[in-house]
Amino acid sequence: MNMKKLLLLSFVIFGLMTTQNLFAQVGLRTGINVANLNGYSFDSRVAFRAGAYYGFELMDKIKVEPGLYFSQKGIKSDVEAVNDRLSYIDVPVVVRYGVTEKLNVFAGPQASVLAARRFEGPDGVSRATSTIRGYDLAAVLGVAYEIYNGVGIQVGYDFGLIDLNYFDTNVKSRVFHFSVNRNF
Repeated sequence: MNMKKLLLLSFVIFGLMTTQNLFAQVGLRTGINVANLNGYSFDSRVAFRAGAYYGFELMDKIKVEPGLYFSQKGIKSDVEAVNDRLSYIDVPVVVRYGVTEKLNVFAGPQASVLAARRFEGPDGVSRATSTIRGYDLAAVLGVAYEIYNGVGIQVGYDFGLIDLNYFDTNVKSRVFHFSVNRNF
């Protein structure tokens, strides 16, 4: 998916948001990612994640929530002296089902575009993005709980659906994310 398609998808999502009823919710979410690539024995990379979302009620107990996040991912290994910091722009569109008034589960697709990279290895530092695919598609699932008056916590898992061709190796992204949010 190239940048034009991602922007078109964003405009469609936000266009749908403006046509929905007043049962909409805007919010901010921040937290940490614990990321890795399957097929490698590297350590998981703990990194930052932050962004905004707009949820609207589709029907009773069901909400659709597109979002836009800056999300750091990657891998590291102290043994092999490798530290790869991958910065993405994530655009998830999840469907939330309200199990109770405060607890919900969610799932949906996510498109991501590689925004920046910093690879530190035995041969020095590189910002080249040619050794990894510039986009990712993932499935997202998780659970969220509202603690108090619009403040909540969320645990989710993103599992990559496409090969990232990382240094000509077939790997897919795997990311646990833990976050807090505030609805407005």
